[in-house]
Amino acid sequence: MSSCVLCGRPGETHHIIHRDEGGLDFPLNLITLCHVHHRGARGPHRNAERDLAFKRDLQHTLKELLPKEYYRAEELGKLLQLQSSLLRSLKKALKPHKEGYRSVDVLDFLLGGNHIPEEGDVAEIEE
Repeated sequence: MSSCVLCGRPGETHHIIHRDEGGLDFPLNLITLCHVHHRGARGPHRNAERDLAFKRDLQHTLKELLPKEYYRAEELGKLLQLQSSLLRSLKKALKPHKEGYRSVDVLDFLLGGNHIPEEGDVAEIEE
Protein backbone atom coordinates (compact mmCIF):
# COMPACT_ATOMS: atom_id res chain seq x y z
CA MET A 1 0.00 0.00 0.00
CA SER A 2 1.26 3.49 -0.85
CA SER A 3 1.93 6.20 1.72
CA CYS A 4 0.16 9.52 2.13
CA VAL A 5 2.15 12.34 0.49
CA LEU A 6 1.37 14.58 3.48
CA CYS A 7 1.99 12.37 6.52
CA GLY A 8 3.35 9.01 5.36
CA ARG A 9 0.48 6.88 6.70
CA PRO A 10 -1.03 4.19 4.46
CA GLY A 11 -3.27 5.83 1.93
CA GLU A 12 -5.71 5.66 -0.93
CA THR A 13 -5.58 7.08 -4.45
CA HIS A 14 -6.92 10.59 -5.01
CA HIS A 15 -7.56 12.17 -8.42
CA ILE A 16 -6.24 15.75 -8.29
CA ILE A 17 -8.64 16.74 -11.06
CA HIS A 18 -11.62 14.82 -9.72
CA ARG A 19 -13.30 12.34 -12.04
CA ASP A 20 -16.55 14.34 -11.94
CA GLU A 21 -14.54 17.39 -13.09
CA GLY A 22 -13.24 15.53 -16.12
CA GLY A 23 -10.17 14.13 -14.38
CA LEU A 24 -8.32 11.34 -16.14
CA ASP A 25 -6.36 8.31 -14.98
CA PHE A 26 -2.73 9.19 -15.59
CA PRO A 27 0.11 9.10 -13.06
CA LEU A 28 0.50 12.86 -12.59
CA ASN A 29 -3.21 13.26 -11.77
CA LEU A 30 -3.03 10.66 -9.00
CA ILE A 31 -1.65 11.08 -5.50
CA THR A 32 -1.88 8.98 -2.37
CA LEU A 33 -3.60 10.43 0.68
CA CYS A 34 -4.48 8.77 3.99
CA HIS A 35 -8.16 8.73 4.92
CA VAL A 36 -7.79 11.84 7.13
CA HIS A 37 -6.01 13.89 4.45
CA HIS A 38 -8.30 12.57 1.71
CA ARG A 39 -11.79 12.75 3.18
CA GLY A 40 -11.23 14.69 6.41
CA ALA A 41 -12.12 18.31 7.12
CA ARG A 42 -8.81 19.56 5.71
CA GLY A 43 -8.77 17.17 2.75
CA PRO A 44 -9.35 18.22 -0.87
CA HIS A 45 -12.96 17.01 -0.88
CA ARG A 46 -13.92 19.39 1.95
CA ASN A 47 -11.26 22.09 1.78
CA ALA A 48 -11.26 24.23 -1.37
CA GLU A 49 -7.84 25.73 -0.60
CA ARG A 50 -6.17 22.33 -0.30
CA ASP A 51 -7.95 21.14 -3.46
CA LEU A 52 -6.82 24.23 -5.37
CA ALA A 53 -3.23 23.85 -4.12
CA PHE A 54 -3.03 20.29 -5.46
CA LYS A 55 -4.51 21.45 -8.79
CA ARG A 56 -2.04 24.33 -9.06
CA ASP A 57 0.84 21.94 -8.41
CA LEU A 58 -0.41 19.62 -11.15
CA GLN A 59 -0.84 22.48 -13.62
CA HIS A 60 2.65 23.79 -12.79
CA THR A 61 4.19 20.32 -13.23
CA LEU A 62 2.46 19.84 -16.59
CA LYS A 63 3.64 23.25 -17.81
CA GLU A 64 7.21 22.39 -16.80
CA LEU A 65 7.02 19.06 -18.62
CA LEU A 66 5.60 20.67 -21.77
CA PRO A 67 7.67 23.82 -22.42
CA LYS A 68 7.52 23.51 -26.22
CA GLU A 69 4.57 24.74 -28.25
CA TYR A 70 3.95 21.43 -30.09
CA TYR A 71 4.42 17.73 -29.36
CA ARG A 72 3.99 14.52 -31.31
CA ALA A 73 1.63 11.95 -29.76
CA GLU A 74 4.42 9.46 -29.05
CA GLU A 75 6.43 12.15 -27.29
CA LEU A 76 3.42 13.03 -25.11
CA GLY A 77 2.88 9.39 -24.24
CA LYS A 78 6.45 9.02 -22.99
CA LEU A 79 6.74 12.39 -21.23
CA LEU A 80 3.43 12.05 -19.38
CA GLN A 81 3.40 8.25 -18.94
CA LEU A 82 0.03 7.98 -20.69
CA GLN A 83 -1.51 4.58 -21.26
CA SER A 84 -2.22 3.81 -24.91
CA SER A 85 -6.00 4.10 -24.38
CA LEU A 86 -5.66 7.62 -22.94
CA LEU A 87 -3.27 8.58 -25.72
CA ARG A 88 -5.87 7.41 -28.27
CA SER A 89 -8.52 9.52 -26.50
CA LEU A 90 -6.22 12.53 -26.59
CA LYS A 91 -5.60 12.05 -30.31
CA LYS A 92 -9.34 11.82 -30.99
CA ALA A 93 -10.17 14.86 -28.84
CA LEU A 94 -7.46 17.24 -30.05
CA LYS A 95 -6.83 18.76 -33.45
CA PRO A 96 -3.48 17.67 -34.85
CA HIS A 97 -1.37 20.38 -36.46
CA LYS A 98 1.46 19.89 -38.92
CA GLU A 99 3.91 20.35 -36.04
CA GLY A 100 1.98 18.06 -33.66
CA TYR A 101 -0.47 18.72 -30.83
CA ARG A 102 -0.41 22.16 -29.17
CA SER A 103 0.77 22.00 -25.57
CA VAL A 104 -2.00 24.40 -24.45
CA ASP A 105 -4.59 22.01 -25.91
CA VAL A 106 -2.91 19.04 -24.21
CA LEU A 107 -2.95 20.91 -20.88
CA ASP A 108 -6.63 21.72 -21.32
CA PHE A 109 -7.40 18.07 -22.09
CA LEU A 110 -5.41 16.71 -19.13
CA LEU A 111 -6.87 19.28 -16.72
CA GLY A 112 -10.41 18.29 -17.73
CA GLY A 113 -11.01 21.66 -19.38
CA ASN A 114 -10.59 23.39 -16.02
CA HIS A 115 -8.79 26.72 -15.79
CA ILE A 116 -6.88 26.68 -12.54
CA PRO A 117 -6.25 30.22 -11.27
CA GLU A 118 -2.72 31.17 -10.36
CA GLU A 119 -1.82 32.06 -6.78
CA GLY A 120 -2.77 35.75 -6.89
CA ASP A 121 -5.87 35.39 -9.07
CA VAL A 122 -8.36 36.03 -6.24
CA ALA A 123 -11.28 37.07 -8.45
CA GLU A 124 -11.54 33.60 -9.95
CA ILE A 125 -11.33 31.87 -6.58
CA GLU A 126 -14.23 33.88 -5.17
CA GLU A 127 -16.60 33.14 -8.08
